[in-house]
Amino acid sequence: MKSPPKSDIRIFSISGKFLRSVRACLPRSSVTANKGRGKVKVHLNLYAKLGILLVSIVTIPTMLLGYLSFHKSNQQIQTVTNAFLLDNLQHNSERVNALMERIVQQSEKVIASNKIKEALLSPPPQSLLEEYDFIRQMNPLIDELRSDYEMSIYPREPLLYPNYANHVNGREPWFLNALESEGKGVWFLHSVNGQTPTDLLYVRAIRDFPHLQTLGVMTLRLPRFLLANQLIIPERVGHLSFYMVDERGQIIASKTNPPDAPMVDLPPPVSGPESPVQAIKIGETEYYTASASLGKGDWRLVALIPVAELTGPVENIKRFTWLLVASGIVVMNVLLLIIVRKITVPIRTLVRHMKRIHLGDLSYCREHGQRTDEIGQLMRGYNSMITGMSELIAKTKQFEEEKRRLEIRSLIHQINPHFLYNTMDTIKWKAVKADVPDIADMVSSLSNLLRFSINNGDELTTVERELEHVKNYLSIELQRNHDAFSVMFQIQPNILHLPFMKLTLQPIVENAIKHAMKKLKEGTGKMIVSMYRTQDGGAIVCTVADNGPGIASGLPQPLPHHQPEQAGQDGSGEHAGVGLFNVDRRLKLKFGETYGISLTNRAEGGCMATLLHPVIAPAPPLN
Repeated sequence: MKSPPKSDIRIFSISGKFLRSVRACLPRSSVTANKGRGKVKVHLNLYAKLGILLVSIVTIPTMLLGYLSFHKSNQQIQTVTNAFLLDNLQHNSERVNALMERIVQQSEKVIASNKIKEALLSPPPQSLLEEYDFIRQMNPLIDELRSDYEMSIYPREPLLYPNYANHVNGREPWFLNALESEGKGVWFLHSVNGQTPTDLLYVRAIRDFPHLQTLGVMTLRLPRFLLANQLIIPERVGHLSFYMVDERGQIIASKTNPPDAPMVDLPPPVSGPESPVQAIKIGETEYYTASASLGKGDWRLVALIPVAELTGPVENIKRFTWLLVASGIVVMNVLLLIIVRKITVPIRTLVRHMKRIHLGDLSYCREHGQRTDEIGQLMRGYNSMITGMSELIAKTKQFEEEKRRLEIRSLIHQINPHFLYNTMDTIKWKAVKADVPDIADMVSSLSNLLRFSINNGDELTTVERELEHVKNYLSIELQRNHDAFSVMFQIQPNILHLPFMKLTLQPIVENAIKHAMKKLKEGTGKMIVSMYRTQDGGAIVCTVADNGPGIASGLPQPLPHHQPEQAGQDGSGEHAGVGLFNVDRRLKLKFGETYGISLTNRAEGGCMATLLHPVIAPAPPLN
């Protein structure tokens, strides 16, 4: 099977790369499993890639923003809760402490009363009449010292005053506690017949100074409702509770909002003047709580507020944020579908046209070319590529046709070079035997010329061998024309070893002899052959200058880029310029359009042909 031309391979290589780049953008999704190695490769399509990208760009920041907002809101609520609870707790504890302080100050007035002490120092009554005298003496004194709180004063031995003591026998816990406190005031919960405590008693022993003899016990009765009334709850707070508890955790007084809120089982009281706000769980409900000490004892005022009361708005914000994220994802997917379709549909159309290229159909893509975005640029780029490929194929066909015609011409004019070389060698030896050296030299030069022309597939030679071939040709021409012209060589020595395209300099010299030397008088023709390397070292310049009539127009003449058969003919009927044309085409096809042959007129007269040949690194020697 005949292999395709290199140009066709290059075209399909370009189209294949373009097709692979386009296919990389197509929506495709596949899973490749390698069971032997346990590897699974997942290829995501364009929709999935864009979806993941947009989800990561939109959803993740939104979720992080929502989380940070919720976290910051909780911190802010915690800060506000601390300030709110502690402020209200401090305010209420100050009110309760002020009330208790007023009671303590009232007790100080009683203890400081000398009349009360004198009455208590009198001997116990021996009769009912003496007890009545004691009652008539104590009642005015009690009325004189009475305040907003109910006050009672009991002698040291209340059993000796049965009518006055009114069922107090001196063995009550509060009575005994007051005696043991040695003049210090004691707060005590009072209950009647073991019922729920209804009053708060402040009891204190009355002592004589300086003997510190206990004379009696004073009580100030404070109803619990009056104590609860000292607690204030802001009206705008939906659920907030204050509890006064003793050292055992028993509730002394309380106030809740709403008023009918059920009582809760409080945790053990926290010691210390004031506890920070803490989150606790009572039953199934979470509370923020804080406490403060009351008076000088271990009683405390505890504040409770449900966590849901404060975080409810934040929970609503969180639910709204999640709803917003979900809605955004739905809207984003819809927009993504629309965007992807606007991208993938034109790409599918383009891929269908690319597949036709493999079938040899270079058809233009008429759709979507009017778009101004990247898709439109891609379509226009594809159409431009098709135009370039069509032009390249046309040029390739032209080059192939030229090559075919040159091969035909070469076959038509070809003779057997080996047979001719052997014949010339025989003529040379016959001339030597006949003692005709001119004929022997001429045949020897022609043999060398013919040997160099034999092409064994080597397209390149060296500068030195190409010059030797030109000198052999000139030897023949000088003998044919009886030394009618002279030739000078100016060769740069350091380029003799460089590779050089074979049979390129001889056609230029032949053209100068034919169109310049033969048109001059015998002995007046001069030709200078120069070869040197350019200053940048990238090319070899070969010039053939003569003193002939030059080019008729006097301007630089590029060689005709047409077929050899169409070149003009000279008077002898031979094709003119065919050799130069072939050399120029060979150089351009081999090395590019930069290289080739150009013709210019010399200022002092004559024509100069310039050949530009690239510098090729010589092949390394074989070991």
